[in-house]
Amino acid sequence: MAARIREKDWRGHPLGTPDTWPQALRFSLNLCLASSFPMAIYWGPDFYLLYNDAWSAIPAERHPWALGRRGAEVWADIWDVVAPQFETAMREGTPFASFDQLLMMNRGGVPTETYWNYSGTPIRDEFGRIAGILNQGNETTRFVLAERRSRAEIERLTELFQQSPGAVALVAGPEHRFEMANDTYLELIGRRDILGRTVREAVPEVVEQGFADLLDNVRATGKTYRAWGARVMLARGGAAPLEERVIDFVYQPIRDGGGEVTRIFIEATDVTERAAAERALEESQARLDLALQAAQGVGIWDWDVVNDRVTADSGFARLYGADTEEAAVGAPLNDFFAAIHPDDADRVRAAIDATLLHGTSFSEEYRLVQPDGSVRWVMAEGRALRGEGGAMVRFPGITFDITRRKAAEEAARATTEELRQATEAQAFIYSLAERQRGLDTPEAIMRLTAAALGRRMKLDRVGFYRVAPDTGTATFGPGWTSGRLPLMRGTLSAEELGESMTSQYRAGRTLVSGDCADDKGLTGSAVSRLAPAAIGVPLLRQGRWLATFYVNQAEPRDWSAEDVAFVEAVAEISWDAVERANAVAALRHSEAQFRAITDSIDHMVWAASPDGLVDYYNARWYDYTGSAIGSTDGDAWDRVLHPDDRDAAVAAWAASIATGDEYQIEYRIWHAPSATYRWALGRGTAVRDSEGRITRWFGTTTDIQTVVEAREVLARSREDLERAVEERTRQLMATEEQLRQAQKMEAVGQLTGGIAHDFNNMLAVVIGALDLMERRVAQGSTDIGRYLTAARDGATRAAGLTQRLLAFARQTPLAPRPIDIDAMVTGMLDLLVRTIGDDIRVETNLAGDLRPAVVDPSQLENVVLNLAVNARDAMPGGGTLSIATSQHVVDGEEAERFGVAPGHFLRLCVADTGAGMAPDVVRRAFEPFFTTKAVGKGTGLGLSQVFGFVRQSGGHVRIESTPGEGTAVHLYLPAADAETSTPGERAPPNTHLPQARPGERVLVVEDEERVRSFSVEALRDLGYAVDAAASGPEALAAIGAGLKPDLLFTDMVMPDMTGRELADAVEARVPGLRVLFTSGYTREQGNAATGGPALLPKPFNLRQLAERVRGALDG
Repeated sequence: MAARIREKDWRGHPLGTPDTWPQALRFSLNLCLASSFPMAIYWGPDFYLLYNDAWSAIPAERHPWALGRRGAEVWADIWDVVAPQFETAMREGTPFASFDQLLMMNRGGVPTETYWNYSGTPIRDEFGRIAGILNQGNETTRFVLAERRSRAEIERLTELFQQSPGAVALVAGPEHRFEMANDTYLELIGRRDILGRTVREAVPEVVEQGFADLLDNVRATGKTYRAWGARVMLARGGAAPLEERVIDFVYQPIRDGGGEVTRIFIEATDVTERAAAERALEESQARLDLALQAAQGVGIWDWDVVNDRVTADSGFARLYGADTEEAAVGAPLNDFFAAIHPDDADRVRAAIDATLLHGTSFSEEYRLVQPDGSVRWVMAEGRALRGEGGAMVRFPGITFDITRRKAAEEAARATTEELRQATEAQAFIYSLAERQRGLDTPEAIMRLTAAALGRRMKLDRVGFYRVAPDTGTATFGPGWTSGRLPLMRGTLSAEELGESMTSQYRAGRTLVSGDCADDKGLTGSAVSRLAPAAIGVPLLRQGRWLATFYVNQAEPRDWSAEDVAFVEAVAEISWDAVERANAVAALRHSEAQFRAITDSIDHMVWAASPDGLVDYYNARWYDYTGSAIGSTDGDAWDRVLHPDDRDAAVAAWAASIATGDEYQIEYRIWHAPSATYRWALGRGTAVRDSEGRITRWFGTTTDIQTVVEAREVLARSREDLERAVEERTRQLMATEEQLRQAQKMEAVGQLTGGIAHDFNNMLAVVIGALDLMERRVAQGSTDIGRYLTAARDGATRAAGLTQRLLAFARQTPLAPRPIDIDAMVTGMLDLLVRTIGDDIRVETNLAGDLRPAVVDPSQLENVVLNLAVNARDAMPGGGTLSIATSQHVVDGEEAERFGVAPGHFLRLCVADTGAGMAPDVVRRAFEPFFTTKAVGKGTGLGLSQVFGFVRQSGGHVRIESTPGEGTAVHLYLPAADAETSTPGERAPPNTHLPQARPGERVLVVEDEERVRSFSVEALRDLGYAVDAAASGPEALAAIGAGLKPDLLFTDMVMPDMTGRELADAVEARVPGLRVLFTSGYTREQGNAATGGPALLPKPFNLRQLAERVRGALDG
C-alpha cells in the first residue's frame, strides 16, 4: 500500500500531495503502514480513506478503488450505521468501539449479513485539534454465526438437562440462591418452590445436616466436592415426617473470567434403588453424549480403566490421527497419548491421574500434532465412574476442536497489543509535544526529547547533530545516554561520516542498521565504530539536509518497522519544535528591539488590529498622556483628546479603517506633565499582506505645539518674518560670496602658473599667424593657407585645453550614449598610428561581443588619444602600445572601493612598454598640472582630464606601472543592459553645409561684438536673413517695432537681461518662435546636457553653427 500511495496522482485531491500532508497524518499513516493488523485512517471532515495492506481485504472488490475516497462513497451501503459514530468522535473527541456489529454489506451485488469488531480513535494534530479517525477492525461473521449455532445447541442441551433423570440444580452467590433446577431435582426435594430462594430458605432441613456448610466450603476453596451413597433426610411430603434418601451428588464450582467462583452446579442422583438408578444414569449419560456429538461434531470417547481400553468414534479418531476402525474396536490410552504435543502431555496426564484419584471432573485444553505436522487445539471434558466397590472403572468424555477459537483469541490478543502500543505511542507523541511547547530554547527541547525517547525505547544513546551546509561537517548538540555508551561531543567531518551515509541523508532516507560493524553500507564511516546499532533520521527543510536525529544501542538490535516509524515521528515533531523555538526567540528579540527603538524616540508610537482596535503603545504615550497602562486600549484612545476634537478624530480613523487609506489628522491631546492640551499630529498607515489584505495598522502621534504656535506667529507677523528672513538671507549670501571668492582666488592661484605657459604658446601661434597673414595680404600675396592652418590649430589647442580643465573639474557637459568600444578602437587605429609614429607598434586584444558602454563617444576618443600620446612620450626609443577590452562585473566590496554602483562594466586598458612610473609618481598622476615631462612638453592636465571624464561618466580609472617595464591605465566604463543596441555608424560628414530656406529670419543677440559679427556674417553666408542686437532690451525693442524672426539665437550670459529671460519675453510676443542658446559658461552647458534648452557651446565653427541652427528650426 505504501507504494500505491506514493504512485497515486494526488494533484488536485483535497488532501494535496503527500509532501504537504500535516505531521499528524504522516505520523499516523506511518504507524498504519508498518502494522500487520488491519488499520485505516479516515482524514478530515469528509473522512478521506487511507489504509494498510492488511486492511485492503476488508473492502474486497472495492480495493484499490477505495484509496483516497470519501468514507460515505466507499461505504455507501453501511454509512448510515457507522457515520454517526465517526462524526461524534470527530466532534467530541471520544473514541468508540463496536463488537459483533451487524453491517449489511453488498457483496457480489447482494446485501449480505456480516458482523464486525471495530474501533475508532480520534487523531489530533500538534495543536490538539481532531483531524481524523484511526480505525481498526476485523470481521467476526464466522464467529458470530458459530456462536449462534452453539447457543442453539446449548439451549437444546438445557432441554436435555431438564429431561435428564438426574437431579440438577444451579445455585449462585454466597447465599447459594437457586437459579435453575430440573424436574428431577424438584421431584427429589418434594416439588417445593425454590427458584430465587437460598438453600437455607428453600431446603432448611439440610442445613443442620451440614450440606449448606459443604456449599460454603466449595465456594471458598474452589474445589469440587463429591459424595457417593450419602444419606439425606428430606421433607418430601410437606408436613409429613422427614424421609431418608440415599444420594450420589457432586458440588461443582463454576468460575468467571477472573477465576472467582460465582456459582455451584449441583448434580444429585437418588440411588435408593441403586441398580435402577445406575441404569437410568448410564442411559441418560449415553443420550447426553449423543446430543453432544450431534451438536458439536467432535469426538466422543470411553475409557475402560480396568482393561485400559479406549473406544472412540470417527470424529475422535480424526482429531488424534488414528485409524477409525481401530478406534472403534479400542486401543490402549498411550496409543492416543502419542498424538498430544510434548509440551502438554505431562499436564494432561496429571489431570487424568487427579480425576481417577479424587473423582474430580476432567477438563483440559491441549494441542494435538497431526500426521502432516500441523497442530490443532482441543478441549477434552469427562469424568470417572465408580464401580460396585467404589473404584474407578470407566472414564467417558468428549473432545472439542477449539483451533479456530484459539486462533481468534490469539488474533484478539495481538490486536489488543498493537492497539495498546499504537495508543501509547500516540499518547507519548502528544505528551512530548505538549512538554516541548513549554520550553523556549532549542537545546532544552533536544535534551528533553533525547531523554524521553531513550527511556521509553530502552535505548543507550539519543541525540541530535547539526550539519554545516557548506562543508557537511556534523556538530553534535544535546543528547542523552544510559551510561552504556558515551555522550557524543565535538564534530565529525563529511569524510568521517562517509559518502554513502551523507548521500542517503541528503536524499532524505532514514538510516537503519541493526549491526553497524557488519553493515557494508557503513564501510569507512565513523558510525561503524561509534555505534553497534543505529537509526538516523535526516531532518530536511526545503530539500536541504540541516540536521540528524540519531538513536543508538550498545549491542546489535533488530529494529522493527514500528521502531523506525516511531523514531521518525519523534524526530519530525521535535525538529518542528526546535524551529518553532528558534522562531519564537527571533520574534522575542525582534520585539525587544522594536520596543527599545519605539521607546527611545520622541514620538508616541501605537499599533492596531485590522479592525482598528489599538493594542500597543510605546512608553512615550503613557509618559505624555499620564494614562494608566491598558486604559486607552481598543477604542478608548479618544479619552485623552480634547472634547472638541474627538468626533473629527474618530470619524477620520473610521474612514481609514473602512477604505485602507492613510490616517492623518491634527488634534489636541492631554499633556500630563504640563496639565494642558497640546496640539499633536496623528498618522497611521496600513500594513498589507501579499494579497493586499490589511494585517496591521502602525502609527505615530507627534507633538506639534511649537509648529502650531509658529504658524500662528507666522500668520500674525508675516511681514516682519519676511524682512528678517530677507536680511538673514542677504547676510548668508554675502558670506557665501566672500567664501566663494576666496576659494576662487585660491584655485586661480593654483591654476594660473600651470596654464599660463600653454595658453601663451597657443596665443603666440595665433597672433604670429595673423601678423604674417596681414603682411602677406598687404604685399598682395594670396598664399596664406599655412598661416590660416597655424592660427586654427592654435585656437583649437586652446579650446582643447579649456575642455581638459573642465573635464578635470567634472563640469564639461557630456552626451553619453551606448557605443561599441571595440568598433571605436578599431576606427581610431589609423589616427593612432599616424599620431604616435612608425617606431611604435600598435596591438589590440578586443574581446568582441561586449555589452555597449554608456559614455560620450567624442570624449572617450579624446581620452584614448591622450593616453596614446602619453604612451608615445614614455617610449622615446620605440616599443609596443597595447589596447585591450573585456567585460567586468563590479561586486559590492569592489564597488565600494571604486566608489561606483555595483553592476556590469567594460574595462578598456591602454598599456605601453615604456619607462614606467615610480609608486609616488603613480599616486600623483591624476593631480592637475602635475607632469614629469620637460617644460613646454605638457600641461599636466592630460590624466586629470581622463580622471574627470571617467568619474563624470560613472566609472573608475586606475594605473598599474612598474619602472623599466611600462604602464597600464585601466578604464572601467558603465555598461548598458544586455539587450541595448548601439546606434549605427555615423554617416560621413556632408561636405555641403545645411543652408537656409527661403524667407527664414534669425535674430542674433550677443553682447560680445566680435562673436556677434562672426555669427551674423556666417548666417548670412548660409542664406539666412539676419538681424542683430547687442543686448536683451535692444532685441525687445526690435520685436516691439514689428520684427518677426523665425529663430532667436542668443547668448545665455549678458548684462541687464540674461538670454533665458529674453527668450521668455520674446516667446510671449512671438508665438511659435524657435530658440537656440549659446554660451561659453560651463554651468549653462551642463544644464543643457541634462535636459535643458538647446545650446551651442562656445567656441564653435561654421559647420557646428550651420547644423545647430538648422536643427533648431527643423526641431
